[in-house]
Amino acid sequence: MNELLVRLRQKPLLASELLAATFFINLLGFASPVFVMLILGVYINAGFDGTLITLSIGMLIAMLIKLAFQQVRMLQANELGSGRDRRLSDSVFEVLSRARTSVLERMPGARRLEAAGHAQAVQNAYGAMNVTAVLDAPFSLFFLAATWWLSPALALVGLIGIGLSLAAGFFSMKFSREHAGNLQNLSAANRGLLSSAMYGADTVRVFRGKEFLGRAWEQQTRKMSGLRKTLARLNGRSISLTLANMTFIRVVIYAVGAKECVMGELSFAALIVANILVSRALRQVTGLLSAMLQFSRAKTALAELEEFFKLPLEPESGTAMRAYSGALELKDLGFGYPGGTGPLFESLTLSLRPGNVLVAHGYNGAGKTTLARMTAGLIEPLRGEILADGVNLRQMAPGWWRGQIIYMPQEPTFLNGTIRENITMANPDVSPEALGRIISACRLTRFLDNLEHGLDTQITDAGRNLPLGFRRRLALARALATNGALAILDEPTEGLDADGARAVYAVIREMAAAGKTVIAFSHDVNILRGANFTLNLSVKPTPKITAAPTQGSPGGDMKDAGKSRIQ
Repeated sequence: MNELLVRLRQKPLLASELLAATFFINLLGFASPVFVMLILGVYINAGFDGTLITLSIGMLIAMLIKLAFQQVRMLQANELGSGRDRRLSDSVFEVLSRARTSVLERMPGARRLEAAGHAQAVQNAYGAMNVTAVLDAPFSLFFLAATWWLSPALALVGLIGIGLSLAAGFFSMKFSREHAGNLQNLSAANRGLLSSAMYGADTVRVFRGKEFLGRAWEQQTRKMSGLRKTLARLNGRSISLTLANMTFIRVVIYAVGAKECVMGELSFAALIVANILVSRALRQVTGLLSAMLQFSRAKTALAELEEFFKLPLEPESGTAMRAYSGALELKDLGFGYPGGTGPLFESLTLSLRPGNVLVAHGYNGAGKTTLARMTAGLIEPLRGEILADGVNLRQMAPGWWRGQIIYMPQEPTFLNGTIRENITMANPDVSPEALGRIISACRLTRFLDNLEHGLDTQITDAGRNLPLGFRRRLALARALATNGALAILDEPTEGLDADGARAVYAVIREMAAAGKTVIAFSHDVNILRGANFTLNLSVKPTPKITAAPTQGSPGGDMKDAGKSRIQ
């Protein structure tokens, strides 16, 4: 309910118009009872057809006016929450796209996806039907007041009926809230299981993962089925009680009203009208209870969204230098993951000048990818500083910094869009000529020629369905499109054939020759051969830095390695 008040306060003029439309709709709601009373009390007694025609025309006009108000009110109710709903969806997207990676990655993927579902649940709960149901509910008292004018006893019966409906509704919400929360948690876990089955198709088949997932699936679906049955039983019981209550109240009204008619205290027309008025009041209270049930679920969703929105975001502002030379310095750098037995590395200090090539190597899990992502500004060190041209990376605007680097991650993913859009995403202004040179340097031409739409081929499913070699080449092309001064290449030749590896060697040589700083995380001996420095992350806790006595050329013994230019 607080969320509804927030939406009303945010648009006071629209809210006042909505309340005014609600008032006139409910005022016109008296037209039907008045029509019935006049027909039964005036026309039947007088028998004058002119009266019947006049009353019927008046009733039709009232109905048309009421219908017009209802249509207008529905549009107003939809507009009432449109801005709030957009901001809610935008906030979810903002957190997903700007939250600090180290924090966001600790949240299970299914939970991240749930955030969008929570926003949709709130939007559905505060839709036009529920909003108008809440606004109509107070007018049930007006219908009871009109009933009181006809018969205090019948009004009291209606009031008791409303009390019974409210009690049944609140008890139903109380019991179903806990079950609904448990079902939501199980649904999130179930989606995670589905994700494992979809993205681990080979594992499921080759390693008999079906049996493993099947056991978990059976347990989850059994529990979910039980919770759904419980909720359905509670909802069914609530609906049955509501209908039974309405039937009971109608019977009592006719019984009490008939007694008053016999005693001469109430006319037959007034009895019919009283039944109409009480029934309308009960329907409005039932609509309120249905809206309140959805509001209760939305309240839980909003609470989880509030926690989601508290995730720390990357800053949008910061230092942006006029030009970056490519110089990079690591000062007393240290990092370790929560729960680890020790730091991945500590007291790491080195300095790279423009044009230097550093190759970092080490066993799996030694911290190569972590250091690569740290240098790209995706995660922050626990201790120490990373300086670019003497400026701490923490002080830099993240967007500007990522425009200065050529970053190729070990496990690249892509966004749904064309190949062209994915390559040029970080630099939409790249010229067609430069794009052609990048494609040639990455040896993508042969792959693109085999595609019907070439660069305009759509990428789906984050590119997981693309061949590994093509993904690696595409990741290199996307990195080169920024034309930054610092290259960070994480296992750049992994998964590539000899032709792809030669393309990488050529690119590294060209970047070094052009004065770009290169940091490659690789065991490839051909890349190691061209390093100015090597960084052995297998040495703990402080990695070992070695200056190359004589610098070779990456892949220098391979033919045709350096023919493509990417300047």
